[in-house]
Amino acid sequence: MSKPVLLSRLGGEIVVMSLRSLRSHRMRSLLTTLGVVIGVGTVVAMASIIQGFNRTVQSSISSFGSHTIYVRKFAPGFFAGGFPDSLRHRHAFTPDDARAIRRLCPDVQDVAIIGFVEAARLRYRDRTTRQVQLIGANPAIQTVNVYDPWLGRFFTEEEVQHRAQVIVLGKTVRDALFTNDRFVGKTVRLNGIPFSVIGEIEPKGRSLFSNPDEYVTVPYTTMEKYFPPPEDAPFYVPQRGEYYLNVLAVSPERTGAALDEVREVLRIRRGLRARDPDNFAVFTSEALTELYDQLTGATYAVMTLISSIALLVGGIGVMNIMLVAVTERTREIGLRKALGAPNVTVLFQFLIEAATLTAVGGVIGIAGGAGVAQVVRAVSGLPAFTPLWAVLVAFFFSVLVGLFFGLYPAFRASRLDPVEALRWE
Repeated sequence: MSKPVLLSRLGGEIVVMSLRSLRSHRMRSLLTTLGVVIGVGTVVAMASIIQGFNRTVQSSISSFGSHTIYVRKFAPGFFAGGFPDSLRHRHAFTPDDARAIRRLCPDVQDVAIIGFVEAARLRYRDRTTRQVQLIGANPAIQTVNVYDPWLGRFFTEEEVQHRAQVIVLGKTVRDALFTNDRFVGKTVRLNGIPFSVIGEIEPKGRSLFSNPDEYVTVPYTTMEKYFPPPEDAPFYVPQRGEYYLNVLAVSPERTGAALDEVREVLRIRRGLRARDPDNFAVFTSEALTELYDQLTGATYAVMTLISSIALLVGGIGVMNIMLVAVTERTREIGLRKALGAPNVTVLFQFLIEAATLTAVGGVIGIAGGAGVAQVVRAVSGLPAFTPLWAVLVAFFFSVLVGLFFGLYPAFRASRLDPVEALRWE
């Protein structure tokens, strides 16, 4: 019989012996692998939730346009020590800015003007919504942010100019007010002011940061007339007559050129000299993705630290239990060596037993972590998806912990003197 075949058969027999040993000491084995179970379960559960968020964020960003440029008072990010006053007092943008960008930037296809009010409430007969976000926009938002009507229509540029009291609902809002699809032409009251419903936006679903299906949209001029921002509005809300802008490049390949053109137009309109820094921010969805990566990166770091501590504790437990096993089976080891078993065979046996012990703990942890992620998804509605790489990495490290921490007990067992071992009582 060849040596590889012999080693393969020996390995299989050792795994069977290891599983038999686990069954005979169930409680001890469970307590020994508890650290491995916790560490692996933490990795799998957090990776499942984060991957679910990743899918949701990517879907949300793509649903609002793949080559959209965002023009804001400041870029998204984290600010140590609080938000600086230099950014708080920046001005947003005017409709004239939007028209200038549309006219002077050859790589820009269209510009959406966007304002918002945080708390609005709608009523239709005896039905009332909870507070929703009111969006003020121009018709360009349809092409810039893929904001197409699902039913009915969107308002026109003429309706924007005349400050028409027309409103487009999100799906969640429409479901809260109407029991059927015959809602176009009905009159709802938005914070007590009558508006004619002209359409419903195509459902987009909940994203990590918001739910567009809970928005209602009116012409930005109408919003300015009836719902101007209060004087004590948060600093991120544009002042009266000011808005945020979303810009659509003529193609994804020309997004960089369009961004540079928009920046140059705004610098000229704001009278900035060559050495003056920008007092606004122009960025793409990649900036939002990078911000999200920072969030998930910090979460992964904490997750790695917690799981590493748990795996370390589990590994020490495995080392202790394997040392106990060496002591308990000293006569068995001596008998095997007296019958001709080489040191490497004994070493291999105890390494496989340690790896099997932690592998079982890893499998339990993987199942537990995936289960916890699905429970979180069912209870809270947060997305969860268990990626294959997380399962493979978790299982690999669980086996690696057994091999590493089982090395010393295995080496100690392989170095026992057979004569002294047979005398052991």
